[in-house]
Amino acid sequence: MRDDDQTILSTRGLSGVEGTPPDPEKPKRNPLMIAGGIGCALLLCVALLIGGGFYYMGESVNDLTANLLGDEAFAPVEETVPVTEEATATTVPTLEPTPVIEPTTEPTEEATAEPTIEPSPTPRPDPELSEITFALDATETYEPIDPATEFEGEVTEVHAIFEYTGLSPDYTWERVWFLDGQEVLRSKEAWTGADAGVFDYFINAGGEPLSPGEWTLELYVEDELLTTGSFVILEDEATLAAAGTAEAESTTEPTELVEATDEASEHDADLPTVSTATPAPTATPVPQAQTYQLAYTKWNGVQHNLYVGDTDGSTEQFIIGRAAGPSWTPDGQRIFFFGETGVDRQTVEGVEYVFDGISNGIVAVNVSPLPESVGEVQLFQGLDWKDAGARWANVSPNGQMVAFDSKRSGNYRIYFLGTQDNEQFRYEIIGEQADWSPDSQKIVYRSGRDGTTGIWISNRDDSGHTLITNGGSDSFPAWSPDGETIAFSRDEEGNTDIYTVNIDGSNLQRLTDAPGPDTLPTYTPDGQIIFRSARTGNWGIWKMNGDGADQTEIIPDANVGVDWTFSRMSVLP
Repeated sequence: MRDDDQTILSTRGLSGVEGTPPDPEKPKRNPLMIAGGIGCALLLCVALLIGGGFYYMGESVNDLTANLLGDEAFAPVEETVPVTEEATATTVPTLEPTPVIEPTTEPTEEATAEPTIEPSPTPRPDPELSEITFALDATETYEPIDPATEFEGEVTEVHAIFEYTGLSPDYTWERVWFLDGQEVLRSKEAWTGADAGVFDYFINAGGEPLSPGEWTLELYVEDELLTTGSFVILEDEATLAAAGTAEAESTTEPTELVEATDEASEHDADLPTVSTATPAPTATPVPQAQTYQLAYTKWNGVQHNLYVGDTDGSTEQFIIGRAAGPSWTPDGQRIFFFGETGVDRQTVEGVEYVFDGISNGIVAVNVSPLPESVGEVQLFQGLDWKDAGARWANVSPNGQMVAFDSKRSGNYRIYFLGTQDNEQFRYEIIGEQADWSPDSQKIVYRSGRDGTTGIWISNRDDSGHTLITNGGSDSFPAWSPDGETIAFSRDEEGNTDIYTVNIDGSNLQRLTDAPGPDTLPTYTPDGQIIFRSARTGNWGIWKMNGDGADQTEIIPDANVGVDWTFSRMSVLP
């Protein structure tokens, strides 16, 4: 065995290697010190175990809480700073309503204040008119020249000058002229002048002398008489003698009375007055101006809208939309019309009105009194009136029947129904555009029956046919109130004009020859003709005498649809 070979056993053993010197003598160990060291070691182990347990439990709680609340709940402190800032930025919009309240509260205060404050300092002014001054002429500044209350000789024009205050377009004003106590002229319209100033209002007879006698002018605002004045036209002896001779021999024709102003908007009215001869105590009363109610439509590019106005153009009242071809009942209680698709649902200023049970076809609307809004409209429709192909509803003068067109069999035919529900008439006439005779026994209409297109007259039971014109374009016939004349429109060389013919086909007369179409005539009870014309480049409603004289536009901007038939008009008898 080499000297460096050795076997190490437990420190507690003895070396058995031969030749090894004996171990030195070890010192004795203190038992108390050994026990204290062991105790400290045990305490240290216990402390480590407890600390490790707390750490492990803390990590477990953190993991559990993170799972429940999300990772952000236990993010590092430095990472929570942007999260906190983001939450603040997000809440800023939720706090912005506080400053936003300021602009919303300001209009609220203004809206509340306006109804209570504004009307008080600016109430609707009370109109005032001064005394009327009469003169034969006036300066450019409306100063009367040689004012007087009596004028002698042939007077062709008289100026009525007055001052006014407190007027506005919200008011309507009315002028009424009297001659020797008899009304000869009445005009009413919306005020179009300034709020205050001087008004030069004059009257003439189209260059002819005004009738002698006492003339009185009454001026109304909102139907209240505000001022009145009078003047007298005297005749010299020569004129009196001539007038006496003329009166003994014959009756002179009436002259036209015209009113006008020097304002920017001039108002004219053509109306008859007495003859220029001095009226005897037993003379015929002065003819009075006649104004009638007119039912008509305006086409807006989508639908026909129904209106009622006066034949002098002074008033206009919207009744209802989607209503075409109106016709009055003779008692003025209703207007019959063709209800277009959607007539049962009316939308006005964003408000929808629904008329249950009404559909397109023949419909009647109550117009006595005139409804002031769609909310006041009352519609009526019989069970047999719901004909979607109908048009041109025309009530008979006796108020018992309605004649209308329809394409039930492919071509237009004229059918009849009663003005009361469940009344039916089995008459059927080949044709269209029927108008009634004054006695309600016959109709005049357009037809191509018997191979000839023109204007025909038949009994209402389709007997007694008479052809009175044979023009292929002749259309829209209207029967005169005296029963003797038919007015109609005819296309000659591309221009449509209005003609008249006697009921026996004689005495054909052309009444209009203006460029642009003149069509759809209808008579007033006194024999004037109301018609539609586009002679100015725009469709409007015009009137003229029965012989074609004095053609005057009364309602501008009254458009006509593609099918003129739906734009017929009706005058209240």
